[in-house]
Amino acid sequence: MPPVRVAIIQTGNGPDSPLERVFQVDSFLRELPADVSLVILPELWSVPHVDEALPENARFSPSLLERLSDEASRRFCAIHCGSLPWVEHGFLFNRSFFLNEEGRVIARYDQTHLLPSVEEDSFFRPGKATSPFFWKGSVLGIAIGRDLLFPEFIRTLALAGSRILLLCASWPENQMAQWRALLQARSIENQIFTVACNRCGHSMGIAPDGTLLAEAGKGPETLVFEMDPAATERVRKKLPLLEGRRRDLYSLLSSMS
Repeated sequence: MPPVRVAIIQTGNGPDSPLERVFQVDSFLRELPADVSLVILPELWSVPHVDEALPENARFSPSLLERLSDEASRRFCAIHCGSLPWVEHGFLFNRSFFLNEEGRVIARYDQTHLLPSVEEDSFFRPGKATSPFFWKGSVLGIAIGRDLLFPEFIRTLALAGSRILLLCASWPENQMAQWRALLQARSIENQIFTVACNRCGHSMGIAPDGTLLAEAGKGPETLVFEMDPAATERVRKKLPLLEGRRRDLYSLLSSMS
């Protein structure tokens, strides 16, 4: 996989109107540099709040996905659609889609870790599967929001072959120290790239050795940087962490949970 030019679209918390939020993302997409080949959007960027209006707002998600599909094919650029509220079989999910350069959905993922402390489980049903998929000859994985707090989940993606983690989030502004520490830890311990788009600020691109490649500020912003997936293999060859695992111990610990 050759080097990839990545654009993280950080929308910020406003505006409050869902329609204005869509126009905002349209504007960001129109202004992207022509050499960008991968775009990522934030978690639940199409809605102003996680509240009782989610099922109503979810009615517009299929048309938004179609709109992004058209944009991906027009630009010949892959788009990770962040996440959208999505209704299926009468249940509401926090769902991510990945569109290839032809605008076709090649991966989808429903957030699996929903925390009662922030009432996510009051609105969404949890997903039941991980998300590794192929794009341009490499395996990528998807995570949403507080999935980041569960190292076992990210490790599962790495063991499935993922070299790049795509994370969309609405991580709160008063927890930026935890946000940075967790992102770098997940990259270092799994030796993967992390592309993290946070609606609330400080979106980041992080290399497999934990090096910060790029970081956004607090407000709405497009963050563009280059990522060389071949660096994953160089880092793993220099320090083969995954080969040092003690699976005999981990199976014992998992049986105690």
